[in-house]
Amino acid sequence: METFAFLIHPQGFEDVVGKYKITKHINEQVVAMVLKHHRPFVISEITGIESVLGVKALGWLIVVPLLPWQFSSLEEDWVVEKIWKATEVAAKEGAKIVGLGAFTAIPGRNGADVAKMARIPVTTGNSYTIGTGIEALKLAAEKMSIDLKMSVLGIVGATGSIGKTCAQILGPQVEKMILIGRNQDNLTALALQVTDQNARFTTDLNRLAECDLIITVTSASDAIINPKMLKTGAVVLDIARPRDVSELVSRERDDVLVIDGGIVEIPGNVDFHFNFGLPPNQSWACMAETITLALEKKYQSFTIGKDITKAQVDEISEDAKKHGLKLAGLRSFEKKISENDIKYIARHAHRNRK
Repeated sequence: METFAFLIHPQGFEDVVGKYKITKHINEQVVAMVLKHHRPFVISEITGIESVLGVKALGWLIVVPLLPWQFSSLEEDWVVEKIWKATEVAAKEGAKIVGLGAFTAIPGRNGADVAKMARIPVTTGNSYTIGTGIEALKLAAEKMSIDLKMSVLGIVGATGSIGKTCAQILGPQVEKMILIGRNQDNLTALALQVTDQNARFTTDLNRLAECDLIITVTSASDAIINPKMLKTGAVVLDIARPRDVSELVSRERDDVLVIDGGIVEIPGNVDFHFNFGLPPNQSWACMAETITLALEKKYQSFTIGKDITKAQVDEISEDAKKHGLKLAGLRSFEKKISENDIKYIARHAHRNRK
């Protein structure tokens, strides 16, 4: 039996309230202080994973009790140590590899410092997140009749590891790229790595109005993309957790298609014993990378740091396919998107362009 663990954290104060009803009557800052001093803990066991090759895996979900904004507001060394303590919990449970989920993948040079400290391999899952994200974006673009090679691609959070690699892979396939980041110095450094002549670099989110396709993957703790920013007929891939795209977009823009970051179908009769808001046997791609590495017995720190290569994306995608993991279709704000839903959006986009 192969084994793994995956680190998660509350996506917002409402997650804490959902688990501990008493906190509804307590100030968020007070709850955050309590969480800060709470040790990482196992919240569930993941059972029933079996690849098409017959390899079985057992896993554990481990909570790093911090709210999203605490990962950036607290001292980084302290946060890294807390994440490392969670990997110790994983090792004691018997995990042979641990995945760093959501904001646990960011501190300490995108997991590099945690990887040095941990006694078992760690991975951010970002390689498979990129692979499935690009696959989902291309599928959605095709369904919305967007010609990739004639399109303008916007990437929000372009200076991060996922954003940068998406730019490097997709740059040659689109007509123009608008790469958006918060920090001008980081954008200047990015320009040395993404050298496509069609790339433009900016800190201005309003440039999204030019984009046919958008990938957004920031570490913002609140939504940063609102309905007024988007072009009619745009496809937006939101990889970030918490989400970058406001739910107002789904309510106010019937001419824009927002899709969740790659959702993966896991083989077997899987029970996470935890509600992610996803259908049975489905997980986020970052966790699916960890599962794939366990099934493949590839116990190594596969995706760590800011530099992710196309070769890594291709390798993990092939490994996942070999074991029967695959993109689970398109979802938007945790709801399945039907063909009729897409036709409805495409029809309204066509109407609004007139």
